[in-house]
Amino acid sequence: MLTSTSNSIVSRRGAARVGVVSIVMFVFTLVAFTLMLLAQDAETIVRDELSAAAVARSQSDTKLEAKVGELADRSIILGFSENAAIIPSNLEAAQAALGELNSTFPNMDGVKTFEDAVPSVVGSYNTKVKQIATLEGKIAELEGQLSSERSAKSSLQQEKDQRISSLEQEARDASETADSEISRLEDSVSKLRSQLNSTTAQVTDAEDAKRVTERALEEARLNHSAERGQWTSLRNDMKRRGEKADGEISAVMAEFGVGFINLSTSDRLSEGTVFRIVSGRPGADTSDAKALCRVTSVGPKFAEVSIYDVADRFEPVVVGDQIFNPLYEAKGQRSAVLAGNISGAYNEPELRALFAEIGINIQSDISNATDFLITGGPVFTDEDGEPLDEPMAVDQLPVYGEASDLGVTIVSMRDVLQYFER
Repeated sequence: MLTSTSNSIVSRRGAARVGVVSIVMFVFTLVAFTLMLLAQDAETIVRDELSAAAVARSQSDTKLEAKVGELADRSIILGFSENAAIIPSNLEAAQAALGELNSTFPNMDGVKTFEDAVPSVVGSYNTKVKQIATLEGKIAELEGQLSSERSAKSSLQQEKDQRISSLEQEARDASETADSEISRLEDSVSKLRSQLNSTTAQVTDAEDAKRVTERALEEARLNHSAERGQWTSLRNDMKRRGEKADGEISAVMAEFGVGFINLSTSDRLSEGTVFRIVSGRPGADTSDAKALCRVTSVGPKFAEVSIYDVADRFEPVVVGDQIFNPLYEAKGQRSAVLAGNISGAYNEPELRALFAEIGINIQSDISNATDFLITGGPVFTDEDGEPLDEPMAVDQLPVYGEASDLGVTIVSMRDVLQYFER
C-alpha cells in the first residue's frame, strides 16, 4: 500500500516536472520569439536612421559645397590670398588694407568695411580725375604761354646779339682811341720826368746848402740847451721839436700826387715815414695841415714822397711848404717807455726796431730823461704774468701816473702808427 502510494506520488511528481519543463520551454520560446521580433524592429529602425543620416549628410555636403563655393567666390573678389579658389582671404591682410585706405583717403571717416569704403574711394578718385583734367587744361594753357615766350625770347636774343655786336665794335673803337691816348700821355710823362731829372740836381744842391745851415743851427741850439742840464735840455728840446719843421717841400708834381723833400739817407729817414704838410708862408698857422705825405723813396740828396689827403684843392701843396712829424728827429736822441698791451701792426720787438731807426731809445722805467710814454691796449696780466680778474686800462697803471707827474708827452700807439706806415 505504501509502495503503491509511493509510486503514485512519484508518478505525479514526474508528471509535474514534465509540465514545468514544458512551461519553461514555452516561455523561453516565447521570449526568444519576442526578442527576435524586437531585434528585427531595432534593425529596421537603425537602417531607417542610417538612411536618414545619409540623406542629412548629403544635404549638409551640398550646403557645405555651396558655402565653400560662396567663400571661394568672395576670396576671388576680395583677394588677400595666394590661391583665392582654395584658401580663404587673409583677414589680417584685409584689415591692414582697409586701414591703409583710411590713412590714404582723408574723407574715409574711419570706415570699417570695404562696402563702406568703396563709395568714398570712388568719390575721391572722381575728384582727383576732375582735378587732373583741370591741371591738364592749365598745363596746356601754360605750354601755350611758354611757346609765346620762347618766340619772344628768340626775338630778344636776336636783338641782343645785334646789340652786342654793335657794342663790341664800339668797344674796339674805344680801345684803339684809349691806346692812342695812353701812348700820348706816356710820352708826356716821359718828357716831364726828363725835365724833372734835369732840374732836380740844381734844386737839391740849393736845398743841401740850406739844410746844412739849418742842421748847424739846430746842433747849436741843442748844445746850448744841454748846458742847462739833461732834464731841462730834453724838455725844452721836445717843445722845440713840436714847433720846428723837420724839412720842407723842394719840388711838386701835383698832377701825379708826387713831391720831393729836402731830407735824405743821411737824415736817418726811412720809407713809410709820414709828415704833415703846412703852409711855408711867414706867419701861417702850422696847426692846420694842407695835406699828408708819405716817404716812398729815400736818396742820397732828397726823398720822394706821395702826397694825399689834400684839405683844399684850391690851396695845393707848393714848393717851400713845411713838413712836420712829432716823433721824427734827424740827429738827436730821444727816449720812450712802452705801457700797456702792445699789439696790432707791430709787436714790441718790431716797434723797438722802428724807433731805433728814427733815434728813439726804449727805456724800461720812467725817468727825467724820458720824452714819450707810448700807450697800448688794456693789460690782462699782472707783473708776474698771472691773469687779472678784470682788464686794467692803461691810465690805471702806475707808470701812467709817473709820466703825468713828470710832464712826459703821452701818445697812443694809434698816433704813433699814423706817422710811420710800412
